[in-house]
Amino acid sequence: MLKTKPNQKRISDIYFLYGISSQSFSNRMKFVEKVKQDGVVWYHMAYDAVVEGGTVVTATDTFDGNLAIQNGRIAGILDSASDVDADQIIDAAGKHILPGGVDPHVHMMDPGDTEREDFPTGTAAAAAGGITTIGEHHRTDPTVLTAGILEDKRDYLSDRARVDFGLLAGGHPDNIDEIKALERSGTLAYKSFTCNVHGVPALLSADMHRLFTEIERVGGISMVHAEDELMLNANERQLKAAGRNDGSIVPEWRSKEAEQVAVSTTLQIAKQTNVSLWIAHLTHPEVVDQVTHAKNQGVNAYAETCPQYLYLTRQDVEEDAPYTMFTPPSREENDREELWERLADGKIDMVNADHAPSTREQKAKGEDNIFEAPFGVPGVETVLPLLLNGVNNGRISLARVVDVFSTKPAQILGLFPRKGILQVGSDADFVIVDMEQSQTLRDEDVIAKCGWTSYDGLTVQGIPESTYVRGEPVFEDGAVTGEVGYGEFIARKEEV
Repeated sequence: MLKTKPNQKRISDIYFLYGISSQSFSNRMKFVEKVKQDGVVWYHMAYDAVVEGGTVVTATDTFDGNLAIQNGRIAGILDSASDVDADQIIDAAGKHILPGGVDPHVHMMDPGDTEREDFPTGTAAAAAGGITTIGEHHRTDPTVLTAGILEDKRDYLSDRARVDFGLLAGGHPDNIDEIKALERSGTLAYKSFTCNVHGVPALLSADMHRLFTEIERVGGISMVHAEDELMLNANERQLKAAGRNDGSIVPEWRSKEAEQVAVSTTLQIAKQTNVSLWIAHLTHPEVVDQVTHAKNQGVNAYAETCPQYLYLTRQDVEEDAPYTMFTPPSREENDREELWERLADGKIDMVNADHAPSTREQKAKGEDNIFEAPFGVPGVETVLPLLLNGVNNGRISLARVVDVFSTKPAQILGLFPRKGILQVGSDADFVIVDMEQSQTLRDEDVIAKCGWTSYDGLTVQGIPESTYVRGEPVFEDGAVTGEVGYGEFIARKEEV
């Protein structure tokens, strides 16, 4: 039996390892002939970079390993890097290496209200938070309701992103005939609202059934913001009649009951149509349990929550609105605690930012009348540190963080295994985290355009130290290094 030297492989083994044909091998990999032994030619591999000395974490495993990177992809996971040729050695000793975050719930407002956020700044903030792929939502100018608008937006953003990005479209009563063309253009998902919010009309049951039927037919994914329109309107009328317009009314206005009713209706229609359904920003354990029950009945449903529901409570909303004003709002302390339990138990599929910042001046309009303030808070910089802090506090495992921050979002959106995992052939998207280091989150350190965070003054343990997209650093040593225009458009892979 032949004995190989470190990092030497037969050319046939290399073909198998990298899943590429012999014809394309020489164009994609570098190699140096080493020896000819018993008629077999061995090659010594050389890589663009090797991430050395870290602990690799996936959604199912944790192990010591060295990532070899070639042409922007993971070319090997090596037991030892002691005899490896590489143009660059990235030192990860004592650190953990996680797949880059995939966050399909961000609002960069670009093109549109870029006073609040834009792509160059927002994707810089994402890079600082260990997010390597984002899904930008449809509420831009113009609203993304057709394939033509999506393609125009894609082209406009092609030189504005620092990390990779995909695009969501709207799911409205008046664009159902556009769904097939949008799917062909690579839309990640179709977002609908069951209430009038953000200037978007409510999608009521009959239209929802029609929309879900078409999305299922083309193999797409429906994303729904679930709050019942009639209940919200009744709450608002009652509060205004009582002369109440201060921030403390938000939890009464956007009630738990309104969320539960909308989630129930949406899941029932998903069951009837067999659509893949992602329910956004679930705020309390009862609605997570509704999704779990539907899954057990065969509904292809996914539960998303956000860090604001894991860290903030009704008291924070009442005391600090409009700066803690988002919808649906955070709930009671016991709801927050039980959400962590649902997250640890695997009942929550994604933890996304719902990054929707506003300027201080825009938020300040709600200090005298809460109905004048925009909903939303910034978040792409803080999702990962807040989850890592949960690991250090013993609430969840690091593998669960990888699952809800990277792997499951990539799988749900059809980007896996290119994104969301560290394995041979996947994009070299990764974040090196220091689980020992602590930081205090502060307004003055925020990269997002708004310049503030709902977590100002909170100390967390576990931080993203550096972030790489397709093998290139986009965030290192506290500084954004990714260039505007480096990020690529990412489309779903399914054919219609």
